[in-house]
Amino acid sequence: MTFEHASIGNQSAVRGWISVITSAMLFFYWINQNALNGTLANYYISKYHIAGTMNYSTFTSMYLIGNVIMFIPAGLILDKFSTKMVLIISTITMLAGILGLILVNSLAPAVLYMLIVGFGGAFALIAVMKIVANWFVMEKSGFPIAVAITLGMLGGTFGSSIGSIILNNSSGYTVQICNFILGVIILGCLIVFVKDKPEGGPVNISDGQTANLPMGQSFVKVLSNPENWRAGFYTSLLNFPIMVLVFSAGPAYIAHVFRNELSATTPSIMSALLAGTMVGGPMLGKLTDKMGSRKPLMLLCSILAFLIMMPLYYTGLSGNALIVIFFFMGLITSAQNLGYPVIGESNDPALVATAMSLGSILIMGGGAVAQNIFGFLINCYGYQGAYTMLPVSALITFFLAFFIKDKTSFRE
Repeated sequence: MTFEHASIGNQSAVRGWISVITSAMLFFYWINQNALNGTLANYYISKYHIAGTMNYSTFTSMYLIGNVIMFIPAGLILDKFSTKMVLIISTITMLAGILGLILVNSLAPAVLYMLIVGFGGAFALIAVMKIVANWFVMEKSGFPIAVAITLGMLGGTFGSSIGSIILNNSSGYTVQICNFILGVIILGCLIVFVKDKPEGGPVNISDGQTANLPMGQSFVKVLSNPENWRAGFYTSLLNFPIMVLVFSAGPAYIAHVFRNELSATTPSIMSALLAGTMVGGPMLGKLTDKMGSRKPLMLLCSILAFLIMMPLYYTGLSGNALIVIFFFMGLITSAQNLGYPVIGESNDPALVATAMSLGSILIMGGGAVAQNIFGFLINCYGYQGAYTMLPVSALITFFLAFFIKDKTSFRE
């Protein structure tokens, strides 16, 4: 691995990578919770008596809604206070919510604890972006951001595959306990290994005036930047396959649209989508860092994403064919990762976390909305009709990318 860094020495570069990778463990844990909502669907429905009371996708969206509620204060807090301390507190908050889910057996408190887990998880993605901005120049941030997001996607694979293995060999309760223990381990790693910034201060220097803005004015400044909206919506829409298929309705979609006998292959199909994202993210991030421009690949991947989704309208696909298609869908839609450095490059370094909080609202809020819209479309048009939402969303990202002003290409 090559450490492209802003002349603070190889030792500091390694320290920066350790901080990025360790902080990404909380992002891993955050995505893991989303994946477990799919893995434990039947267990949760039975334990919390969800059937007949609310749609399961509505229950799982509580986690994302909790994220969205906290995204704005999360960004403002991270731009003003120690990132490491915020990471520790947010992890403890998530653990409190997970412990609550373990202890309760009825729906009302389970919804509350799911929201609490979402509150803590809201800081995960924004915090790792802040760590990257402190240690790496923004023009070379595509690769470290992609590595961090890849580690997060690994959390999805972990929750989908390892969670399924534990569930099949033990119980949903055991999965919950293992999930809690994993969180405690991650908390210990954050305490020991994360460092906020290099000894000399952040690599990306604010103009000074922006850094002293009150929180309210900082957020208004971020809101008024159209690049944040374009890049945020681009990432959100291209992330819909993961949000809808992996984190919510994917297993039911496979069972209804294709053949019920494919249900045993479903975890592998879902994991293939995440695996494609993990391969494509660092590859595209590194490539755009080298190119000095992100927009061309963002445009290309939007079109390719639309095309790779078309074969799924053929309902006679085998399990192996679905695995291949889902892998390449993940590979291509991993271009969503490019939206994050676009946001970072389009804002003053003192506002990176605040800008990422707006992006995160669009990204995760879009995921919550997508899950609920998908459920509504299923009721109206069936699973295959609801699926149409995904290729249409991919096509919209092309027009969003077309209007993005690629700041990287204008920098030396």
